[in-house]
Amino acid sequence: MTGHFDAIVVGAGIAGVSTAWFLRAEGLRVALVDTHAPGWGASGRNPGFLWLQTKAAGFSMAFSLRARSFAEGFARDLGDPSFRSCGGLILYRDAACKPVAQAFVADRQAAGLPVALLDRAEVASLVPEIGPEVSGGVWNPLDAHQNTAAFIAHLGQAFVAAGGTLMSGSKVVCLDVDGSRCRGVTLADGRRLQAAQVVLATGPFCNDLLQPHGLAVPFRPVRLEAAATAPARFHLGPVLAGQALFRFFVPAGVDPATIPADATGRLWPDLGFTEQMASLPDGSILLGCAYEVGNTGDHATVAGQAIALATLCRNVPALARLALQRVWAGSVALTADSLPVVDFDCGLDGLALNLGHWFGNLAGALSGRMLTEAIMGRRGDPHLAGLSRQRLL
Repeated sequence: MTGHFDAIVVGAGIAGVSTAWFLRAEGLRVALVDTHAPGWGASGRNPGFLWLQTKAAGFSMAFSLRARSFAEGFARDLGDPSFRSCGGLILYRDAACKPVAQAFVADRQAAGLPVALLDRAEVASLVPEIGPEVSGGVWNPLDAHQNTAAFIAHLGQAFVAAGGTLMSGSKVVCLDVDGSRCRGVTLADGRRLQAAQVVLATGPFCNDLLQPHGLAVPFRPVRLEAAATAPARFHLGPVLAGQALFRFFVPAGVDPATIPADATGRLWPDLGFTEQMASLPDGSILLGCAYEVGNTGDHATVAGQAIALATLCRNVPALARLALQRVWAGSVALTADSLPVVDFDCGLDGLALNLGHWFGNLAGALSGRMLTEAIMGRRGDPHLAGLSRQRLL
């Protein structure tokens, strides 16, 4: 059995659903294919930060600022309420972190962000629920939050309503290649889908399809854990990270040995931790994120949840009284420069890539628009060349 389309998008995370939406808006017959369902993977399992504070100066910062602005406008145009322009705080507890935070602020200001170092009273004015251990924080008014799972559900429904074809529960096992051209995909049940354009948006699983053609993308898979509470009686205004983030993004001139360690190494040496939490409209709290490099699993662990819950309750003690509703994990592809691969000319005619989104909730929607523009022949985007697969080789 064969299905014929103008374009096939493989992978229904935020990058894939956005790409499928924009291609359909161009009038193409589009099939969106996923092994599970839209938002099933990392896009639907993360705390939804649109986080700018750890973006490198230069190209990465310029692209990220553009992506954040685009995400807000796109959600508004769709009538989707999942976006909050709320600002973001990195809290620190230990006094030894103050000079680290000062160095971080100077570095981020030089990179073009309007960040500021806040004392405890200023932090408490933004987040009254902070615990007694919190000493201060780094504030960026441009950080934001998006309920990515809700956004994908909204956009997926709009894609189908606009005439797109959604194929959930359909696993792609190989690309159909004829010489130098990709002509479609084959599904696990033997069906073949044909199209002039195929887009891979399968994150850390992309190389299963690319490797047989010598087109593997260099990246490291990273498994990220998260959890959600029952609705709370309080609302966290900004998105919150914590001092563990300074170990993930060490400011210039700071000796990592001077940054106080967290509990990760004592429980599981392979785990890192980024200390995040955010409120959803229903009052529940999303929190995380313990992470493990080199793992593509989708399972949460006792150690990862223990690290997150014990540390975050020091930042916001009221968390300790909330019921946990679910815990989960998802994996993402981390490239050497933490930027995605958005490439319409990756080695096979008719094949394009939209993957490697370390922070997909920030850039996924914009990447879908950029790739669609390129596929339609409008290739003047100033950032596109810097996101090619070739840059990683």
